[in-house]
Amino acid sequence: MSREAIKRIKMNKSLTIIKKFIAKHKYQIIFVSIFLLHLFLRFYQLEERTPFNWDQVDNAWAAKNIIVDHKFPLVGMQAKLNSGIYIGPLYYYYVSIFYFITNLDPIASGVIAGITSIFTFFILFLITKKIFDYKTALIAIFINTVSYHIIASDRVQWPVGFIVPISLIIFYSLYKILTGNEKYFVLLGVTLGLSFNIHFTSVFYPIIILLTLPFFPRTKEALKFLLLSIIVFIPFIIPQLITLLSFSSGKTLVSYTNSNYHGFHLVRFFQVAKDAFIEFEAVLLSKISFSALLEPTKYFFLPLFILIMIFKEYTRERIILVYLSLLWFMIPWLVFSIYSGEISNYYFYITRPIVILVISFITMKLFLLKNIYLNLIISMLVIVYSFINLQNFMIGNNYKESLKYYKNRTWKAIKEKRPIEFKEGVPDSYIYYIYKQR
Repeated sequence: MSREAIKRIKMNKSLTIIKKFIAKHKYQIIFVSIFLLHLFLRFYQLEERTPFNWDQVDNAWAAKNIIVDHKFPLVGMQAKLNSGIYIGPLYYYYVSIFYFITNLDPIASGVIAGITSIFTFFILFLITKKIFDYKTALIAIFINTVSYHIIASDRVQWPVGFIVPISLIIFYSLYKILTGNEKYFVLLGVTLGLSFNIHFTSVFYPIIILLTLPFFPRTKEALKFLLLSIIVFIPFIIPQLITLLSFSSGKTLVSYTNSNYHGFHLVRFFQVAKDAFIEFEAVLLSKISFSALLEPTKYFFLPLFILIMIFKEYTRERIILVYLSLLWFMIPWLVFSIYSGEISNYYFYITRPIVILVISFITMKLFLLKNIYLNLIISMLVIVYSFINLQNFMIGNNYKESLKYYKNRTWKAIKEKRPIEFKEGVPDSYIYYIYKQR
């Protein structure tokens, strides 16, 4: 046998081994590929694309106070300006770990945002796989990875970055409890406590939990784990309770509540509907030129999800899933209907994981119909969706308020021997402090 023939046989064997490996581990290969893309989209041009504004500067100074001055805060950022409500201090301690590693360099801000997004990535994958299956979980992390709206929010370092994974963990904990797994009370207690160190929209969770109480398992084991969850929850909110009970903070909160509560009005309820479902629009239609024409479609996904669950997959577990999904949208919607203050898009971030679950589930169900034309349409939509979102990411925005911009501006001031005085929330002040200390 000639050398050429032997080479061909060896090459064919190698190709056969590779093909078998790909066939056996194709879903794991897809998972790794999506994760690598996720890392690229969250860490590419880290300094150039890391915003460094008021919240990030506040966190940087808090980290400096912990690391350098050994001042350990018992309360975190004010949840909303002039509200008297403060989140817990745990996020400051989380941030300080990264600032310690980078020797107080604010590049830590971009790293923190990226690491937080990785945590969200794995939580989303694991919980989607537990509730549905591996394939649906792959669709979920794919949407989470390539959506320009999600990329943009993932690259901002602030406590809000943890709303999505915490919301999903609380959702899953309640799902497991209502389906008879009492041990998840402990996870619920811990995660609920952590949520009060993240954002004021954590007030939605106790309301949701109260509305699920009638369906809690009534066993001795359930009571035991419920009491344990309360015990682990309380330490997380003690600092906030102390602050809230102080005269000035409590008085501010009462005043803020009175001035922003206007009661329930049906007109206001329907006005807020646009915001209640805004994450469907943002995840699917962000940066699409004709998105205004498709905006009404955001109202159809949840009803379609509910119909499929009731008429195609009717089980007790699926009905519980439907009930929880409804609560995740209805409670923020109702609460903000009686609130007259300004509403920001990220106030509805707690709905994002459910939005991704719903879209992923519906997409998977459509693929399983095994209609060649339908599958071709869905595949084309996925390609177009990916192209538009990734193109917008690569084009980028005006990064005038990026970390690199402020570093260059501060360094220029130092070269020109212009001192920069401390001003709260001003990036140059912190960067000037770092450069002068070095």
